[in-house]
Amino acid sequence: MSSIEILAIIASLAGVILSMARKSLAWACNVLASGLYSYVFWQNGLYSDMELQGFFILMAVYGWWNWSRSDDDWKPERASNSQLMVGLSIALLFGAGSGFLHVNYFPSVSFPFLDATLAGLSIYGTWLAARRKIENWLVWIGVDMAYVGMYLYKGLWGTAALYLVFIILAIKGYIDWLKPLKNRG
Repeated sequence: MSSIEILAIIASLAGVILSMARKSLAWACNVLASGLYSYVFWQNGLYSDMELQGFFILMAVYGWWNWSRSDDDWKPERASNSQLMVGLSIALLFGAGSGFLHVNYFPSVSFPFLDATLAGLSIYGTWLAARRKIENWLVWIGVDMAYVGMYLYKGLWGTAALYLVFIILAIKGYIDWLKPLKNRG
């Protein structure tokens, strides 16, 4: 495990923990983590994950802005069924298209369709989080479980361990965000 991967792990954990607490500083940690991880993923031939980091940086800026301009005690919201179906469909189509492009143009790519589909679902999970939708945690639980296997296979032991922790944190984040929703109705 490289020192860059270790720093990326620390920044990623800080981002998720601050996100669970609904603190806008989470997005600054996410920018740092994404910058570091883009290098780690490039080194390991996970191009969809590397490209995804650029999107994460853009979404972190948006998320930071969106969370910062709201009440200090903002409440999460639920996504509609149509938002969920459309978002999941777009994420899966993105995975198929991106995977196809990577297979055809990047011969050294690892797990082209799995990596691209997980990237598409990660984009969707990030969008849900930036919009304060509680379902973001459910998307992350599923995505993180698949990422654990992929990172173990690639020998990214620290990152695989991080994603195991992410699963636990996502479950806790979902429970924590669910409380204000239950108190409303």
